[in-house]
Amino acid sequence: MNFGDILSKWESSQNHQIIDKDAAAQKLETQQKARRSSYIQNLAPQDTLDLHGKTQEEAWKALNDFVANARRRGLQKVLIIHGKGIHSADSEGVLGSVVKKFIEGDQRLGAYGKADKYHGGSGATWVAVRQ
Repeated sequence: MNFGDILSKWESSQNHQIIDKDAAAQKLETQQKARRSSYIQNLAPQDTLDLHGKTQEEAWKALNDFVANARRRGLQKVLIIHGKGIHSADSEGVLGSVVKKFIEGDQRLGAYGKADKYHGGSGATWVAVRQ
C-alpha cells in the first residue's frame, strides 16, 4: 500500500463536517451579546446622578459631565434619577424625556432601561457605559 492509498483510506474513514466560519462567528457574537446584556441588567448601578430640581439645560450638562466621569472611572452601569414627572403635563415627565433623548444620542452609552423598584422604578433609568 502506498501513501496515496493510505491517505484515501484515511480520508474516507473521517466524518468531515463543513463549518461555516461566518455563521459560527455570528452565533458566538450573538451569544456574547446576550451574556453581556444579561450581565449588565443584573449588575448593580456603580454610581448615581440625581436630576431632581434641574432645568432641561442643567440636566443635559450634568448628564454629559456624569457620563464623561463614569467612562474615565471605567464604570459599566450607572443610574440616572429623573423623577416620575408627577407634576408634568407630559406623561413621561420633562426630565425623563431629556434623559431618554440624551442616552439615545450619546455614543458613549449603550443599553438602558427602567430601574427596578429598589432603585427608583419608572422615576429612574439605568444605562450601560461603553468603554
